[in-house]
Amino acid sequence: MQSREVDDFLVAAKAYCDFIDSCNSFSEKDDLDKLLKVLSSLYTKGLDLPEVEPEERHFFEMDFPLPDLDFHHYNTYKEIFDPYYGESPVNGCLDDDIIDIYSDVKKGLILHEQGHRIRAIWEWKFGLEVHWGEHATSAIRALHSLKF
Repeated sequence: MQSREVDDFLVAAKAYCDFIDSCNSFSEKDDLDKLLKVLSSLYTKGLDLPEVEPEERHFFEMDFPLPDLDFHHYNTYKEIFDPYYGESPVNGCLDDDIIDIYSDVKKGLILHEQGHRIRAIWEWKFGLEVHWGEHATSAIRALHSLKF
C-alpha cells in the first residue's frame, strides 16, 4: 500500500531512528530540542496512518541491536498514566520511552524494507495505539517541560 500518509510516516520513522542511532548522549539542550522535534513529527505522522489488516497472521520475531542512551539527569520525570482516573504520579524514564519507540518503529522499518509493507503499516499503527504512542506522549510532555 502506497499513500502520502504512509510515505510521510516512513520519512519521519527513518529520521527518528537515524537520529537515535547517531545521538546516544542527551546532555545538551540542543539534542533534547531535536529529539522533541523528531519525536513530535513521528507521533503526528503516525496519527495519519491508514487502518490496514496484515496479510500474514504470524508474528515476525526480530533481533536487532538497540542503542545505548544516556539522558544524564534528565532521564527521570513524573508521569500519570491515565489523567482521567485520578491515580498518583509515578516515575517515567526517557531512556525507556525512547528505546521502546525505537524498537517498535525500527521493526516496522525492517518489515517495510523486506517487502512486508502492509504488515509494517499495521505494526506502526497498532503500536501507536497500544504501546509506543503512550511512550511518545509521555516523552513529548517531559521534553516540552525541559524546553519551556
